Amino acid sequence: MKLSTQLSTSLAIFLVLVFVGSFIINVKLTREYVNEQLATHAQDTATSLGLSITPYLGSADGMIVAETMVNAIFDRGFYQYITVTDMDGTLLIERSNPVSQDSVPSWFTNIVEVNPPVQRTELNDGWSLAGELTVQSHPGLANETLYESVKQSAFMFFAAFVVAYIALLFIISTITKPLRVVVEKINDIQNQKFSQINYKPFTQELTFITQAVNKLSSSVEGMFKELTQKAEHFKVQAYEDSLTGVQNRGAFTRHMNALLSSTAHAEEGYLIIIRLAHLNAINTSLGAQEGDNYVVTIANRLKRFVKKSEENSYLFRLSGADFALVTEAVSKRECANRIASLSESLIHFNPLKDGDRTVWIGAAHFNDQQSFSEIMENADSALMAATKQAKGWQFASELAHIHSNTAWKARLNNILKQQYADILIQPVMNIEKNTPSYFEAFARFKDKESGSVIPMSQLIPASERLNLNPEVDKLVVSLVLKKLEQTKCDVAINIANASLASQEFQQWLTSTLNQNIALCTKLVFEFEDSALIHHKENAIALCKVLKELGCRITIEHFGDNLASLAGLRAIQPHFVKISGKLTKDIHVDKDNQLFVSSLLSIARSLTINIIAELVENEAESEALTQLDVEFQQGYYFAKPTLWQD
Repeated sequence: MKLSTQLSTSLAIFLVLVFVGSFIINVKLTREYVNEQLATHAQDTATSLGLSITPYLGSADGMIVAETMVNAIFDRGFYQYITVTDMDGTLLIERSNPVSQDSVPSWFTNIVEVNPPVQRTELNDGWSLAGELTVQSHPGLANETLYESVKQSAFMFFAAFVVAYIALLFIISTITKPLRVVVEKINDIQNQKFSQINYKPFTQELTFITQAVNKLSSSVEGMFKELTQKAEHFKVQAYEDSLTGVQNRGAFTRHMNALLSSTAHAEEGYLIIIRLAHLNAINTSLGAQEGDNYVVTIANRLKRFVKKSEENSYLFRLSGADFALVTEAVSKRECANRIASLSESLIHFNPLKDGDRTVWIGAAHFNDQQSFSEIMENADSALMAATKQAKGWQFASELAHIHSNTAWKARLNNILKQQYADILIQPVMNIEKNTPSYFEAFARFKDKESGSVIPMSQLIPASERLNLNPEVDKLVVSLVLKKLEQTKCDVAINIANASLASQEFQQWLTSTLNQNIALCTKLVFEFEDSALIHHKENAIALCKVLKELGCRITIEHFGDNLASLAGLRAIQPHFVKISGKLTKDIHVDKDNQLFVSSLLSIARSLTINIIAELVENEAESEALTQLDVEFQQGYYFAKPTLWQD
């Protein structure tokens, strides 16, 4: 209930009670006064009238005079009745009026009940008693007087209530206006409107409320701007590839889902998948740094291509070697011309200088009647077909069969069926002792038909898309365990996030290690630091079991996700690998040196050993050594080589 309603209701009840109380007191006092006046009036009338009519009661002619005198008195309307009786009680004269009055409601007379007293006087002619005169005043006049008095009182009380209510509304409005202004301002704050309250309350005690809300508005506005800036920063980080600066796979998925939604403006276009043909070879032969330079160079070329496009075109990096170009509202002929031009312009960006094409390109038409997975399958099919085309690109619409996911599933199932892969190892060096602390294992799988190595930049996204990562990791673990039976070195195995999220894989891994308990002390399991964010509970539980079995734990890419620090404390791994993004050119990058130094302090405070990965030259190694990084890994020490029995 509103405050004004509460106060007005209280006021009305109070005034009604006052009115009722005043009415009762007024009626009581007035009735007593009126009764006294009526009694006096009746007594005076009886006395004077008795003296006047007594001489005429003795004869017949006199009775007529007496009646005339009684009628004259009675007709004035002030009497209820007048009677004259003789000594024997015989009624000589009688006059009476009805009690009720039309001007006064009966309910009022019933409540007030004015009863004038009856006055009697003896009629005496001087010698003897002649009879008795009885007079009762009429209550009508008293009732009318009382009724008018009550009406006037009621009107006065009503007028007082109206005046008081208006005054009350004004007072309430004056008092509550600052509160209303404050509530409106709080609602504005909720709607991200942070203006100040300019209203100054009449009530000095309420001024502090407006001042407090103004301070709150300013404070919230500052925090909101700060959070907005951070949110935009995190949004950029979440949807931007850190190496190339283009949007990442998450942004691509969001963009495609928006295009295919029923509310999208563009209904069709082309999805173009661009795969860097030589990234794996460059990383192997020239090193990861040259591979990154290769990716950045192609990305910059693609950015310029998108910038020159007149239609809506958007560039994304899907994985290590794959880029996606989404082009809306363009014809197939125009799209083909642009793809051909792009393919030819990229030929000269092959660091290997072997004459091969730099990229393979597959294109698929899409509209809002297709699903995202169907469009991706078409584009993947076109991309696979492009690798066999001299021109290096292919449209999915020109293929007889779409077999991307099917083909990849067949290739992966064949790998799993063969239960074989080449295992390469790369040492993690102890700088002080100049000896390997352990070796990191890498699996390389070959295509059944061609016998060539399947690039991991293609195999990993395919296995993720087909949910076969856990099966691939099972195969790698099994192969490493077999080789460990014939060697004394310690070996690290990488576990994918998808495998970590699988309860079935965790149960299989625990069971397998229990069957090979003697080999557990030789094993190091490496998890990505992003697992400590997306699969924190699973990571903590599995790492606890692995450590109890005697295995060691390494968290790689440390520094990419600062949010993983809480999980790092919970797991307490034996090693953390500082992200290669931070170790690259660290000898000249002061910011990275400072950041790495901070990460080292965090890790050492938790008594965790630090490994620097992707160390590719002496200058980087020396800079890391000066920062007391005891363990280092990279092409500067050794490339991954085939693990010989």
